[in-house]
Amino acid sequence: MPTIDKRDVLSSVKGFLIDLDGTIYVGDQLIPGAKAFVHRLREQQIPHAFVTNITSRPRSQVLERIRAKGLEIDPDHVLTAPIATKRYLDRESIGSCFFLTRPRLIEDFEGHPQSEDHAEAVVVGDMGNLVTFQHLNLAFRLLLDGAKFVTMSQSRYFREADGMSLDAGAFVALLEYASGKEAIVTGKPSREFFQSGLDLLGLGAYEVAMIGDDLESDVGGAQRSGLTGLLVLSGKTTKNPAPSDGVQPDLVIESVAELNEML
Repeated sequence: MPTIDKRDVLSSVKGFLIDLDGTIYVGDQLIPGAKAFVHRLREQQIPHAFVTNITSRPRSQVLERIRAKGLEIDPDHVLTAPIATKRYLDRESIGSCFFLTRPRLIEDFEGHPQSEDHAEAVVVGDMGNLVTFQHLNLAFRLLLDGAKFVTMSQSRYFREADGMSLDAGAFVALLEYASGKEAIVTGKPSREFFQSGLDLLGLGAYEVAMIGDDLESDVGGAQRSGLTGLLVLSGKTTKNPAPSDGVQPDLVIESVAELNEML
């Protein structure tokens, strides 16, 4: 079969949605070439926004951690799962919520007070090692009482500096099984999340490529929303996916450093 020029895949692409963890950095370190890639996008005035399903910290702390790594990003061009989730809660006129998240994340949900008694929705994010049986059981009871079930992520695991860790999706699956309710997904890979990213860029789906390290959440979610899906092997995915994996990226690259050379 003839070799496909990687540039052909990007011929109609005018802008990028870029994942952070595993794509721009891993742990406390920027991925080699990531800073140069971001600078190249700015220099060439290529529309871009950073999208992340990080549900363990508010957007303000996401920005602080990125700055600490030596990279400055415009806050208005960072779409987090909590911010996308708040947009959903506002649109659905949902008031009080039981947040199965880290306490510091509540700052992104102004107007939606935390409630353990009469919550209109159970909202799941990442609690890390703070999650207990009591937390999960309270969420379960609220769901049985009629609360809506909302999750910022269905990702099963993610890569940290010391290895893979369980993500929010594992607890969502537990609560779905116990309650019989299917969660509404407001973060990746939902269409709503990707549409929010497209709105930031002011471009159509066919004009945008999503760059990420998660085969299902980043690439699969983007493709189902009409975007081009680019997989990097610098994060949780470290090898070229097999046909049996279901999702086939439009392009597989080692890291964003390879895209920098192509631009």
